[in-house]
Amino acid sequence: MDMELQRMTMEGYRPVSHGMFSQEETLETIVPDACPDISRIVSAVGKVFLKEKELGEGSLRLSGTARVTVLYIPEEEVMPRALDISIPFQCVRDDPQFHAGCPVQAMVHAASADARTVNPRKILVRVNLAVWAAAYQQERRELSCDVNCAEGAGVEKLFSPCKCCIIPDVAEKVFTFSDVLRPPASKPEIDELLLYRADMGSMDAKFIGKKLVLKGNVQLAALYRGGEELVQVRFELPYSQILDLGEVPDEAEPEVAVALKSVDCRLREGELEVTFEALAQAALWVRRSVTLISDAYCVGQPLDVERTPVRVCTMAERSVRREAARKLCESGIPAKQVLDCAIAVTTMAGTPVDGGMEFTAQAIASILYLSEDDALCGVDVDIPVGCRMELPPSCACFCVCRPIGEVTAVPVTGGLEVRFEAEFSWTTVREEQVNCVTDLKPSTVQVGGPRPSVIIRRVEQGEGLWDIAKSCGSTVGDICSANSLPSNEAPAGMLLLIPARRC
Repeated sequence: MDMELQRMTMEGYRPVSHGMFSQEETLETIVPDACPDISRIVSAVGKVFLKEKELGEGSLRLSGTARVTVLYIPEEEVMPRALDISIPFQCVRDDPQFHAGCPVQAMVHAASADARTVNPRKILVRVNLAVWAAAYQQERRELSCDVNCAEGAGVEKLFSPCKCCIIPDVAEKVFTFSDVLRPPASKPEIDELLLYRADMGSMDAKFIGKKLVLKGNVQLAALYRGGEELVQVRFELPYSQILDLGEVPDEAEPEVAVALKSVDCRLREGELEVTFEALAQAALWVRRSVTLISDAYCVGQPLDVERTPVRVCTMAERSVRREAARKLCESGIPAKQVLDCAIAVTTMAGTPVDGGMEFTAQAIASILYLSEDDALCGVDVDIPVGCRMELPPSCACFCVCRPIGEVTAVPVTGGLEVRFEAEFSWTTVREEQVNCVTDLKPSTVQVGGPRPSVIIRRVEQGEGLWDIAKSCGSTVGDICSANSLPSNEAPAGMLLLIPARRC
C-alpha cells in the first residue's frame, strides 16, 4: 500500500528571552581647569545612548555611553553651571537561551543619576542603567498535515486544528532627524544651555501596503539661563519612518520599540540645533489556523506510526493599560517653583496572584525647583506604581512599563506633589505540545487469525471513540452508527457494539 505524508513548512521566529535588568556605572573625575570650584551640587541628569548589540552563545552584550550632566553652584557665585561627563558602559546578560546570530531588541535608559563632591575639584558620578532586552530564535519546521493514499485504502486519520502564532520577521533600522528650535516669544532668549532631556513620546505603527510606517515624537526638555533667570522650555519633535519588511501578511500585528542612539543639542546664535539618531526595532506577530495530523491507522492492515510532540505557540495577545501615580513627598527645603521634573522606571517585578499577575514598577522622580529664597535645589523621590492583569492558565507574560504623557510636580505644604501616568504593555504567550505524525508505513508484523464481526466493549474512564476504534480495527463513524450516538463521544461505563470494518 502506497502512502505519503503531506507536509507544510512553518518558518519564523519565537521569543526565547524577554526581561529587564539594571547595572550601575561610576566614575571619579576632575573638574576641568576652565571651570570654577564646586560649592554645591544641585542635581545630576543622566542620558544613555545605545551603540552596539552583540549576542553570543549564552550571553548578550550591550555597549554605549551614559552622559551625565551635573548641575552645580560654583564658589562665590549664585547662578548654576553645568558639567557634562561621559561614561562608557558595557552591559552583559547571561542566559542559556541566547544564541549567536539571533536578532535582539534592546532599550537602555538612565533610571537615576547622582553626583557628590570628593573635594571642590573632584566629583564622583553614578548612573543607574535600566535595560530591557528581548531575543528571538529563528526556526524552520516541517509539519505533517495529511496522509496521501489510495481511495478506499482504509486509512483513518485524526486531525488536530489549532491557532498558531508566529513571528515571520524581526527587523530594525537606524534613522536620524534634526530641527532648529527657538523658545516661545513669551520666554527670554537663551544665553546659556544648562541641561536637556530627550524622552521617546507616543508612537503609532501601521501597515501601508507592504511597509510598516512609524509615526511618533520625541519630548525635549531644556533648562537654560536667560539673563538672570532660569527657564525651562519643552519641545515636541515629530518623526516618521518606513521599515521594509519583505512579504507582510495582511493580518500581521507589529510590536515596535524605538531607542535613542545619540542626541546632539547645541546652542548657536540663540537657537537650539538638535540632531537625533534613533534605532527602530520591530517584531511582527501573525495568527494562522493550521491543521496537523496527529494520528492514523488502517482498518485493513497494521501500520507503524511515529508520533512526535511539537511545540506550537497557540496564543500571543498584546494589551496596554495606563495607571495613574501620585505621591506627596517631603522636599526638605520648602519649594516655591518647580523648574523641571523627570520620571524614569528603575525596576519592575511580577508576582503571581489568583487569575493573573501583579506587576509593580519602581519609578524615580527627579525634581529641580527654586526654594522660597530662590536657591536652586534638587530632590529624587521613589514612587511605586502597580498594575494587575488577568493571565490565562499556562501562559507566560512579557511586560514593559514606561512613563507616558506629562509629569507634573507642584509645591504643596510641607513638600511637593508628583503626578504622572505609567503605561504597562504586555504580551501574553502560551505554548502547547501537539502530537504530530512524523512517519508511517505498513507494519511488518502480521496479525494472525480472523477478527470477529462485532465486539462488545465498555468505555473506560478518559477513553475516546478514536482510541476504541483504533484498538478494535473499526471506525468512529461505524461505532456511532451501530450505537445511535448523536456525537463522537460516549460516556464512561457505556457498553458499545464495535462492528469490524472490512477492506
